[in-house]
Amino acid sequence: MFFYLSKLFTLIFSLYPAAYFLLLFLGWRATKGTRRKKSRRLFILGFLLFGWMSTDVCADWILRSLEEQNPYVASADLQPADGIIVLGGMMDPVAQRGTVPEFTDGANRLFAGLHILNAGKAPAMILSGGSGLILQGGPAEATLLRDWLLEQKMASPEQIIAEAESRNTAENALNSADIAQRLGWKKVYLVTSAFHMPRSVAVFNKLTDLEVIPYPTDYRSSTFFAGPEALFPSAHGIQKTWIGLKEYIGTTAYILKGYI
Repeated sequence: MFFYLSKLFTLIFSLYPAAYFLLLFLGWRATKGTRRKKSRRLFILGFLLFGWMSTDVCADWILRSLEEQNPYVASADLQPADGIIVLGGMMDPVAQRGTVPEFTDGANRLFAGLHILNAGKAPAMILSGGSGLILQGGPAEATLLRDWLLEQKMASPEQIIAEAESRNTAENALNSADIAQRLGWKKVYLVTSAFHMPRSVAVFNKLTDLEVIPYPTDYRSSTFFAGPEALFPSAHGIQKTWIGLKEYIGTTAYILKGYI
């Protein structure tokens, strides 16, 4: 019983849901009795919509629409390719201390690339990514990751190529394709987060001559219903929702720019 009560207490009284329900209550009271009933209805509707977007159920629905566009690749289905391109977004440059990468949720990208490499399906992989910050601060991700992999003896120097100039997905494609062309690569595994894969594949197909095999990883949507936790507003839920919405916004911008 204590387990269930502690979970319920956390769902209701942790900072995000508590603040949400408090603001909803205050907003309801503040607009109570107002002559502008339409404004009150719009406020309540908007707040409820935000609450829905803060749930894992909503976030999973949005993310799944992106992640399921490219099928998961099982180890038994791996086929030979000329190389591997792993897109950046695996570490936090602002939090970086020393030489050990401060990995983020996207770290699966790196280990998925290593998985293909160690399976002997490609001779080398390109780590593509510099700094995505506006001021271009912090270490170049690709360089730091390559140095760390070599230091940990996870790969040999000829197996890891750092492309440290890219700042976005379009530059990932163009800069990696230049290296791949010099190496004579035609067919490559493209490794990135599953939600980011549709845009990445479209960009590589539009801007390069490479034949890409999508290898999605870093899935964010749930594979099963987690229970009541998934129905409560949470910081985790709104973060996942924003990741999905941001990807759709990015895709729209890339279409308008002509990258897709």
